[in-house]
Amino acid sequence: MRLQPSKIWQYQNPDIDTSLTLAAELSITPLVARLLVNRGINTVEEGKTYLYPTYDDLHSPFEMADMEKAVERIRKAIKNGEQICIYGDYDADGTTATALLVNAFRHIDFPVEYYIPDRYDEGYGLNEDAVKEIHKNGCSLMITVDCGITSINEVKLANELGMDVILTDHHQPPADAPPPAYAIISPKVPGNEYPYTDLAGVGLAFKVVQGLIEDEEFLTSLLDLVVLGTVVDIAPLTGENRTLSRLGLAEINKRRRIGIQKLCDVAGFTDTPLVGRSLSFGLGPRLNAAGRLDTAKKVVELLTTESSEIAEQRASELDTCNQDRKNIENDIQESAAALLNKDENLEQTKGLVVASDAWGKQAQGVVGIVASRLLEQYYRPIFVLAIDGNEATGSGRCIDGMNLADSLNSCSNLLIKHGGHKAAAGLTLKTANIPKFKKAFNEFACENLNDEDLIPKLALDFETNLSSLTLETLEQFEILEPFGGKNPTPRFVSKGLTIKGYPSLMGKEKQHFLMFVSDGSNPKKAIGWRKAQHVTTLSRPNISLDIAFSPEINDFNNTRSVQLILEEFHVETKDRVPNLVIYPPTDIPSSGRVVDRRNQNKKECLLALLNEETPCIIYVQSTEKIEQLLTSVIPEKASIIGRHDETTTSTEETELLEKLKSGELIGVVSSDAFSASALEAVPIVEEVVFCHLTAQPEDFLMRCRPVANFQKTTSLHLLYNKESDVRLLQEWAERTYPDRKLLTVLYRKLQETATTNFIDIQKLIETLDINSRRAIEVGLTIFEELALLERNTESGQQYVKLLPTRKSNLERSKTFLKCQWLKQTSQDFLKFQLHENTQQIWERIKDEFGISDSKDSET
Repeated sequence: MRLQPSKIWQYQNPDIDTSLTLAAELSITPLVARLLVNRGINTVEEGKTYLYPTYDDLHSPFEMADMEKAVERIRKAIKNGEQICIYGDYDADGTTATALLVNAFRHIDFPVEYYIPDRYDEGYGLNEDAVKEIHKNGCSLMITVDCGITSINEVKLANELGMDVILTDHHQPPADAPPPAYAIISPKVPGNEYPYTDLAGVGLAFKVVQGLIEDEEFLTSLLDLVVLGTVVDIAPLTGENRTLSRLGLAEINKRRRIGIQKLCDVAGFTDTPLVGRSLSFGLGPRLNAAGRLDTAKKVVELLTTESSEIAEQRASELDTCNQDRKNIENDIQESAAALLNKDENLEQTKGLVVASDAWGKQAQGVVGIVASRLLEQYYRPIFVLAIDGNEATGSGRCIDGMNLADSLNSCSNLLIKHGGHKAAAGLTLKTANIPKFKKAFNEFACENLNDEDLIPKLALDFETNLSSLTLETLEQFEILEPFGGKNPTPRFVSKGLTIKGYPSLMGKEKQHFLMFVSDGSNPKKAIGWRKAQHVTTLSRPNISLDIAFSPEINDFNNTRSVQLILEEFHVETKDRVPNLVIYPPTDIPSSGRVVDRRNQNKKECLLALLNEETPCIIYVQSTEKIEQLLTSVIPEKASIIGRHDETTTSTEETELLEKLKSGELIGVVSSDAFSASALEAVPIVEEVVFCHLTAQPEDFLMRCRPVANFQKTTSLHLLYNKESDVRLLQEWAERTYPDRKLLTVLYRKLQETATTNFIDIQKLIETLDINSRRAIEVGLTIFEELALLERNTESGQQYVKLLPTRKSNLERSKTFLKCQWLKQTSQDFLKFQLHENTQQIWERIKDEFGISDSKDSET
């Protein structure tokens, strides 16, 4: 079997200030707020709409081109008693859309006919025989759902027979001109100005009903079908789809539709709330199985019947179809992989096509799923074709970087019919054209994909510590449901973990494993589904883990706990990576080196460095530490060392660096990072010394910037001590980030002194037993954000007064959340600074500044 290359872990770094603003204003945890930012939510208003959408957030259906024309034609048909036929598709999107329209017309006492083509005898989309039969049965208005946008000849035939056609289809329209339909309901047709373009087929059907019927209560009752079809079709759950699916999730969990109730029973969700995964992997496969192996009409019957007996029978039939589908699908996947692996040019082929006449007629129903599985295995765009005599029918799936629908449009002359969108598509072609199609598809892939596109990616949200994954936070994940397309299940990265104990095998066939991992906080249970082959590696001593995972709540025996579902992991054996005092070693050219002087005598090291008279910046924790260093540690060098802190202007920064360059100064001691512009203007710094631990990773990396600006090598000296500097950092954090205890003390003092009159802040500080003016100022800001405090300024003096007592939650203050966030990250980064070796620290710096290994190897 061809081995897929290792995945590239891609994760984001959502803006902290934006996240904390959302957390405070929306009453959600910072971690959930960061997930919102990753999903494109950046304002409080956007957050409210995303988390708590209402029916009023939906766009007017009449903003869509041709909608008014379509609705008027339908009303005319109803008035004149014409026969209307809904022409659907056999997948979940098409059948839910068909059922939605049938239910809607029933609601207004106007029964309609519907037609679902047979996957095997007719294939996807409109066909001329079906059009003729529908006309023969007396239809004068045909409404398509989830199909028809490429059916130019079939629509022409309908027109010639005297039938009007209203097309509703979310697939990619043809490049030249759409079919000559009476009305086309598609936001993807050029010239359409509808504000959202990614509605599923069932979403477009709903918009038609929304234009036809004004009963909001009834319209809301249809949203169970909308969410089902939208999520299962993997439509992007953004914009209006987010509103429809969130409202629909609430509706489907009412189980008011008897067909959905019975389907939940056979799928094992009788007493379980439905979420995105339940729809995608529970209900959805059963809906699709009917169209794959039997007739999709059973799905429409299930979703439109009012009979409990019929619903139970149809649900049972769909469940049986689904089990048969699994068996057929596994056999075909094995066969298709074997055929692909026989191809000597497989490694050089970017667009894969595999075809066989040995899979039987029912293969047409599962080739899409097989294509998805083979895409995961080979990570190439792929079509799987089932040959039946002179014709072959198949489905394709695509990786990022290429549009599958465009690939079919580019060789449409070889195809009988086709349809689809960027990630998935279907087609029918003459068997004799398969070799030409293989060649054309591969050529299209080669033109549109580069080598980097062919490396699989693992999309993750962001790096987090395990202590952030509390039950409270995971419970809040529910407001992000349903998860699906463009709203994936949250996946995170945690690094440098240790395994507590040993992994143990799970499952009847021992194909899974369970272990406990920790980053220094309480251990969390981690499960590797179908990953038992890795247990031996994970049982080795002295290993460190980086894991990519999805967290979830495990509810067992009335005990709820957090567990991690492993996606991938990287293992590093600690004893194989010795700590070098200098990394990279001095015999390897490099733009920078990390020098380990941790726990050494600071005075001796600083004097030795300064005596070399190479331009040097010495970083300390605070302005007070600048004076302490120059008066108590290295007073003999104070006269030739400059001072720099957060108040230093850009002009003064440049002057300090120029003095270093000229030799007037041999060093600068600083409590704040130099600006990038100053370091770029005067790239002179050869030595950077970290005298104390740095609170935040961003600050540490900013202070390392000379490695990216200086042509020579910049040495980064770690000169902090484990015990004294850890204590110093903790004390600084307490003074800088007030906790609940300090805020309680401050608030009680305000109750004693500032409930009726304003009090001078300076006097307030003098009466408090709090060793930090900054902590008091931050505390007052928190109270002001919570509307507990009023400020006033007179003659340059600041005064404060408490407002009338009201209940408030500290988590509604952005500043308080930021303090907690920064305090936690400083503790996490503390471990990095103390325990990582010089190579690991250098790798982090290289990643930040994009320093390539090629630069390190220059001669």
